[in-house]
Amino acid sequence: MTSQGKNKLIDKCDALYVWHKDAIYRMAFDAVGNDKEWALNLLGECMMEACANVEKFDVENSDESKSKITAILHSRINKIYHEAWQKMDADNGTKNVNVTQKEKFDVDQILTRNESKSELAKYVESLSNEDRELIFMRYFMGFTPEDLSKQCQSSPEEIEKRIFLVKQKISKMIMGR
Repeated sequence: MTSQGKNKLIDKCDALYVWHKDAIYRMAFDAVGNDKEWALNLLGECMMEACANVEKFDVENSDESKSKITAILHSRINKIYHEAWQKMDADNGTKNVNVTQKEKFDVDQILTRNESKSELAKYVESLSNEDRELIFMRYFMGFTPEDLSKQCQSSPEEIEKRIFLVKQKISKMIMGR
């Protein structure tokens, strides 16, 4: 391979990383219990495998590329979960007698949920600081409208109305209006 061909592959790997690092990191972070170091390691492993197979990626910023990298992450996480369950079985001296497949981690469900969260996070990030703070406190910190009304010095009804309006903004962004 020529020097120019190698540079193109390196550029393609860099582009894959730039386009997909945030989403893959967020999915990995959620899947491994919010362990930053572990999530970064998973991100690195996924990107190294993607770059080793870079010729399989046509367009770096496409949904198809994202799906391929997500599949790599899925495989890595599945392996982690499988090893964890094997270790638990060995520690308990059982052979999965009482554990059904449903009771084990559903990696597909976790990754789908995390990918949705990742996409939603993009929209939330484009909100004003005030709206973002309101959504964060209500849905991520568990504040009730009454708690928020004290915090924001508004009535609970006004808080509920503001939350409704912010959710409408997010819906419009998602729908592309």
